[in-house]
Amino acid sequence: MAEENIFTGVNSIKFNQRFKDDNDCLIYLSNVKWEDGYKCKRCKNDKFSTGKKHHNRRCTKCNYDESPTVGTLFEKLKFSILIAFHIVFKISTKKKGMSSLELSNEFELRQKTCWSFKLKIQQACQVA
Repeated sequence: MAEENIFTGVNSIKFNQRFKDDNDCLIYLSNVKWEDGYKCKRCKNDKFSTGKKHHNRRCTKCNYDESPTVGTLFEKLKFSILIAFHIVFKISTKKKGMSSLELSNEFELRQKTCWSFKLKIQQACQVA
């Protein structure tokens, strides 16, 4: 993958320029997820076509349709992936992180939703 596709740094202006909408986030996830090429999770085939949605990949052998969010902390989100990217950015760039109440107020989500997503982020960091 080209180096320009990898987001680095903690500059919020650059972050906001790079991720303007859900599409930018899905393109980024696709590039990172399939950087080494596509391999179907079900049958291990490496050939694909466009899936139901623009960024999905559909296996040409078993027709499994995979989203770039599957297997990531962004899987099964109940809110915008752009907001999720912003939450991850905020938590990872603030020295003491952010409480679920702060996230709730800033992103206009329920506190329980923010708490649950924060928990997913912490679990993902422990695995990595």
